[in-house]
This record gives sequence, C-alpha cells and structure tokens, in this order.
Amino acid sequence: MPIYEYQCDECNEKFELFVRSSKQRQAPTCPKCDSAKVHRAISLFGMGGASGSSRASAASCSPGFT
Repeated sequence: MPIYEYQCDECNEKFELFVRSSKQRQAPTCPKCDSAKVHRAISLFGMGGASGSSRASAASCSPGFT
C-alpha cells in the first residue's frame, strides 16, 4: 500500500496520499484549498534518499562506531 506525494498547482501545498489499492482511482484534491489541480511529486524516500545519506546516517547512529 503505497503513499504518494502530491503538490497543489494552485497553492503549492505538499501533501501525502495513502492509496489502499490500485482500484482506488479517485482523483486527489488539495487538503488546504480543495483544488483538483495537483500533480504527483518526486519522493526522495522512494528514490532511496539524496545521495545515499540514509545509509551513512544509520551507520553513524549504531553503537560501536566512532
């Protein structure tokens, strides 16, 4: 069950939408201004983070690393 990130073309609000199934085809609307003019944004989480920083920060938090 993916979470998609959207951005409103009217007010620039960024929001996430939890999609329960692929059959859910209802067009998203902005929770701030209720506009249907939204587009799916690129998710850095889905891309593995910016330049692999998530792996580096996880390793530095592990016990035993200095």
